[in-house]
Amino acid sequence: MKRVLVLGAGLVARPLVRHLLDKKYAVIMASRTVSKAEAMIAGHPNGKALTLNMDDEGQMGRFIQDCDLAVSLVPFAYHPAVARLCIAHQKHMVTTSYVSPAMQQLDEPARTAGITVLNEIGVDPGIDHMSAMRIIDSVRKDGGRIVAFRSYCGGLPAPEANDNPFGYKFSWAPRGVLLAGRNNGQYLMDGRTVDVPSHRLFRDMHVLQVEGHGDYEAYPNRDSVSYIDIYGLQGIQTMFRGTLRNMGWCDCMFNYGRLGLLSLDEVEVKGKTYADFMRALAGAGAGEDLEAATAGKLGIPRESLPVANLRWLGMFSDRRFQVERISPLDAMGLLMYEKLAFRPGERDMIVLFHDFRAEYPGGRRERITSQLIDYGIPKSDSSMSRTVSLPAAIGVDMILNGGIRQRGVLRPVTSDIYNPVLDELAALQISCREKTESF
Repeated sequence: MKRVLVLGAGLVARPLVRHLLDKKYAVIMASRTVSKAEAMIAGHPNGKALTLNMDDEGQMGRFIQDCDLAVSLVPFAYHPAVARLCIAHQKHMVTTSYVSPAMQQLDEPARTAGITVLNEIGVDPGIDHMSAMRIIDSVRKDGGRIVAFRSYCGGLPAPEANDNPFGYKFSWAPRGVLLAGRNNGQYLMDGRTVDVPSHRLFRDMHVLQVEGHGDYEAYPNRDSVSYIDIYGLQGIQTMFRGTLRNMGWCDCMFNYGRLGLLSLDEVEVKGKTYADFMRALAGAGAGEDLEAATAGKLGIPRESLPVANLRWLGMFSDRRFQVERISPLDAMGLLMYEKLAFRPGERDMIVLFHDFRAEYPGGRRERITSQLIDYGIPKSDSSMSRTVSLPAAIGVDMILNGGIRQRGVLRPVTSDIYNPVLDELAALQISCREKTESF
């Protein structure tokens, strides 16, 4: 029986674990909180839970040495360290995270070790890559070329669960959601490269209408330009990858960044209240109206959504901190996680939308759209957990059964990977609906 080590027992891990156990793999879950791993294994005879300190590379190395493949679902900063240990012990690796520069540098060592390090095999990144490449390769096969490509994805509450003023609930790591708001963006629009510094990320927003599902705010998702080479789209005029949120999110996050609430610099909060904390950020005097001072610092009306949402969160409250030091991002994140958590029985939703423009010999032009709308299962797995971890689980199975023979640091952008993964996802009721029209 082949052994799969799963590092991390967070919000998206359960479907992967259960899928691999159903496929008759031995699954060893290693997590900082072993009780979470035990709950996911749920007494399965082929499952085992271990306590893991990610900063103890000796311990992690021993765990990796005893497996055939390691799945890293821990924070992305740890992935290169996991990969180096997998290379040292000649074990395959799978992760759903983006390929960082540090990870890319391990391509040649991984090839030399004869191992596969499969990355970006979740939903975004993951299903977005695979569904896009299937269309791109189909257009090429018909003699055409892609001249414009816009791709969007967002994890959101299902409409009936969208009951808070942020229009958002956390279906994956809360800190990761806020950290993503600190990223720079870059994309290509009508042949011009657009660079978006992090402090302008949420101002570079447009509205996307998804047929049958309403309007969403869309803003740049990291570096879109690098995917021109990854997708083989040299010469394309527009290349944009975006994140989707419900209306109002971008204005709030833009202003919270201006206020300093996305900062990672820790400050002293011992014995202080959230109101004390906000008073310092807003530069408000002891007797000054805090909400009015906050609005004044931002140059927006007191009853505007960003200020109203801070009030709703409890950022102006007399609640006291239970720690001595904390960053503004984590201070706000603690309250957001409490108020923006899914309640039992509520559904989340994944919205994935591609929009291609293709040209063919003879002057024929087409618009090709592809959309995936997937909902969580009440009192069971969220859509986010299924769409992130099931592609990874399928990738694990393919590597260990010889379905993926490429070695080195990979993304799922070749047909030998994306076709089997997408076909198996369709059998699990996760699939895209495509539409083509001439123009």
